[in-house]
Formats: sequence, structure tokens, C-alpha cells
Amino acid sequence: MTLAITTGCATFGGHKPMTVQIFEQADNGMPEGRYREVQIPKTELTLRAELFPVLTGSDVKVAEPFETSDGLAVMLMFNAHGMFILDEVTTRDRGRYLIIFLNDKPVAARLVEQRLVHGQFLLEGDFTAAEARQLIDDLNRAARKDE
Repeated sequence: MTLAITTGCATFGGHKPMTVQIFEQADNGMPEGRYREVQIPKTELTLRAELFPVLTGSDVKVAEPFETSDGLAVMLMFNAHGMFILDEVTTRDRGRYLIIFLNDKPVAARLVEQRLVHGQFLLEGDFTAAEARQLIDDLNRAARKDE
């Protein structure tokens, strides 16, 4: 199974490698200073994101282009560590959001509706095909360095 991510418009400049981070939604009772409030582009959502990501680009084994009816998306396939974390997070966070950041900017939030056990995570949305290709190239280059 995959998790589809709908993203808001993201602006990426220069040739700085693109980064991806996935954060859990913070509990409403969490004290100030232990979360950050973020507005999800193109939505009415304002969410509290935990301060530290549960998954990052370093957990990606392979990134591939994925054609959708809305254009080019990015399929992330996580390494063993990332697969374990994705499974664990989607088991405990049902009914809560995962918040996706590209280049340190919130671009999407996905309501966790089911457990994801195969380590696949689909990012789709309103980034350009060129931005998707750049993210794929940067993540795959980083994954090869880690081998």
C-alpha cells in the first residue's frame, strides 16, 4: 500500500540539494516550545508539528518518478529503518496527520488512515515535474553515498 501526499505549491531555488522530512502531528496537550504550528499550503489546515522528524531523506532507499492523473509524483521507498518507522508511526497515529516538509517548508499533510507496512510513500501534488525530478535525483544521490 502507498500513502498519497497532496502538496501545496512549493518554491525551490538554486541548486541546493532538496530535502524531505516527515513530522508527526503533535498532541494538543503538548506544552509550548515542544511543537511548531504550521499552515499547510492550499488547505485550511493549521497543525502542530513535533519538533523532530520521524523520517528524512536519509531513510530513503530509492526515489522514483510516478505518473498520476495530476502529473508527476515521487514514490519514496524507504530502507529497512525507514520501513520500520513508517509502519510504527502509521500504526499509532491513525486519525492524526503526518506533515511533510520539502526544503524546510511545510507542503503537505496526510491523514493517517491505515498502517503502511511496505515502506512506500507517495508524494504527489502541485510541484513541477522539474522539481520532482530534482528531488528524485538528490534523494537517490544521497542514498548511493550511504551504501
